[in-house]
Amino acid sequence: MVERLYEIDKLKVLVKRESVFGALQCDETSPAYQEILEEYDAIIDEMMTLAQPVGILGIFSLSAETATDEFPEGTPVLYGVMSIGDGIRKCSTQAFQSGNYVRGMLCDAIADEALFSLEGRMVEKVREVCGKLGLGIRRRLEAPHDISMQVQYEAWQKLELEKRCHIHISEGFMYDPVKTFCQVFVVSENAEEFRAEHDCRKCKNTQCTRRNVPRSEIVVRRGTEERTIYAGEQESLLSVLIKEGYFIDPVCGGRGYCGKCGIQVVIGSAPVTAADEEKFLQDKLEAGWRLSCLLMPTEDMVIRIPEQEEEAFEVLSVHGSGGRQDNTDSIAGVKEIAIDLGTTTLVMELLDGVTGRIIDTAAAVNNQRRYGTDVISRIQASVDGKGQLLQETIRKDLIDGIETLLNRTGVSGEQVNRISIAGNTTMIHLLMGYDCSTLGVYPFTPVNIGLIRQTCSELLGDRAEGMEAEAWILPGISAYVGGDIAAGLLACDFDQSESICLMVDLGTNGEMALGNRERILVASTAAGPAFEGGNITCGMGSVAGAVCSVEIEGTDVKLGTIGDKPPTGICGTGVIETAAGLVRAGISDETGLFAEAYFDTGFPLGKNADGSLILFTQKDMREVQLAKAAVRAGIETLLLRYGIGKEQIDKIYLAGGFGYWLDCKKAVAIGMFPEELAGRIEAVGNSSLEGAVRMLREKDSIERLERILSVSEEISLAADQDFHAFYMDAMMFAVQDVT
Repeated sequence: MVERLYEIDKLKVLVKRESVFGALQCDETSPAYQEILEEYDAIIDEMMTLAQPVGILGIFSLSAETATDEFPEGTPVLYGVMSIGDGIRKCSTQAFQSGNYVRGMLCDAIADEALFSLEGRMVEKVREVCGKLGLGIRRRLEAPHDISMQVQYEAWQKLELEKRCHIHISEGFMYDPVKTFCQVFVVSENAEEFRAEHDCRKCKNTQCTRRNVPRSEIVVRRGTEERTIYAGEQESLLSVLIKEGYFIDPVCGGRGYCGKCGIQVVIGSAPVTAADEEKFLQDKLEAGWRLSCLLMPTEDMVIRIPEQEEEAFEVLSVHGSGGRQDNTDSIAGVKEIAIDLGTTTLVMELLDGVTGRIIDTAAAVNNQRRYGTDVISRIQASVDGKGQLLQETIRKDLIDGIETLLNRTGVSGEQVNRISIAGNTTMIHLLMGYDCSTLGVYPFTPVNIGLIRQTCSELLGDRAEGMEAEAWILPGISAYVGGDIAAGLLACDFDQSESICLMVDLGTNGEMALGNRERILVASTAAGPAFEGGNITCGMGSVAGAVCSVEIEGTDVKLGTIGDKPPTGICGTGVIETAAGLVRAGISDETGLFAEAYFDTGFPLGKNADGSLILFTQKDMREVQLAKAAVRAGIETLLLRYGIGKEQIDKIYLAGGFGYWLDCKKAVAIGMFPEELAGRIEAVGNSSLEGAVRMLREKDSIERLERILSVSEEISLAADQDFHAFYMDAMMFAVQDVT
């Protein structure tokens, strides 16, 4: 590459008072503020005249003395040097010598600000030169962090700084005037590449007022696809991936607990955290596997993310009214839409407004999951400033689902007359854009749990403009027993039942209701994410390949997977069946303690596609104990507070996707449900959706819901001493045959 020089012209010094004062850590609250302000106003004009900016660029090659491991001898580089002369520095020195320290510090800060104000023009000039030559900039090197200080001597020689700019250099490679800086830009043949910004990532002074950290370039590989994204300073890789639309399933909301956001660093440096060591075996760590939620990129890197598509999730739409019904006249007439707004999934059905028949069903994943898979994580994300993002996300999901239904059936938006939505309190708060700060702290106060009526366009925003269907959001009972449970009680006819029934909706929060038309007690118990595959070593959501059924005979294992695909991990039902099988086989005793042979290594259920073992560990067994004990203790507490025995319960309605696929015998076997109730358990599927459907079909649905709410009373389990006693008892496993 031909060596050549370029003068940096059009130089203009710009000094901002706030930047100067920031460098001195002085603001209006500082004791010396007024004195410094008066001194600044007195000297600034003089200082500006003393600044004599000069600058020069030159294209050369690195010598053997300045070459690095990454950039060897002969690497083409562009040297850039800028200076403001020695006038301001001399004033600073004189001020200090005369004892005027305020003026001395101000002069020095003004000089720094003046010098750094030339940074932008230097980068502009570098871009101009590169544009003319068809080159790019691969990286900016700064001494002494990236390259030896001797590069300043080479630049001094090559750029003829003494002759051209009256800049001298010491034996220690320091420039005189001292208000001079030298930069080295590694030249690239790729004209589209331009990374000439100053990089402060290697500097530990994060409070510097001039701190400038360019974004790290992250090349993401997934399958055969490759894409480049960018991460800012102190931005987790997980948050960047989510922002860029990649599907990541952080059960814990990105707090490093669940281990579900693993990625592989193919090229680049990524320190190993304690959480990484806990979640990955040594061979995985050595291969570059890290938790993306804890990885803050500080340099460019290439990563690989596992292939896992949202569409693979199994979404339950079955409920009391059945599935899709044939309707030969589906296009004509008034239509209605019922929606179950779940934490994990969305299900909606298009109904004929006259006959009430179901025309079509659509289901999808709730994309708010990228901010956490449980309501606590979503609440925290909202409190942390992501409330608008969460609202926009769920609005988009709902509009996309509605459009899918309408496009598939040929129905227009104008034909839709009403929409009903059932969801838990947190999901409704996020949809409405409510403040969630009081939902996650005692006494857990919601903004609004009453019946909400709006037009679709009011509720869903711009994309629903012109869709004037009335939208009803079903009322809830409390912060943690929301409209989805109220809808379930409507679906199960609690308001009409003379006999006493129990409804249990199993998930991260196990909501339950006990009663009849005269009295209903409700409660919510923190079962944890184990029922959804969370906090389980090889746990995963209900996607194709997830182990959903397990039979253990001795050490022989028979697995069933969703979609009959090769096993990749364990979902919630597989977790329960594994625990039951281990207890029955004697591999775990009634306390949950594994036999010695499996205590350290875990029990192998099989292997996934890459040959890695799918293990169920002692820690996983403890997670199951915590989850099932919370459910059992909640049931026992409601029975105690209601004043009845188990024999007085007519029926148990098991609601939700997990409950629908659960082998109830095995749930009884591990003690999650009382043995006395085994023959009275009925899986009712998506009772929340059924309640939303009834809200549209039945003219008296609002009055029925109001009656349910009027006779419902919440039992707070958190501070209930009986609940805690039941909880400790329920930690034990019931050892019994479940065949």
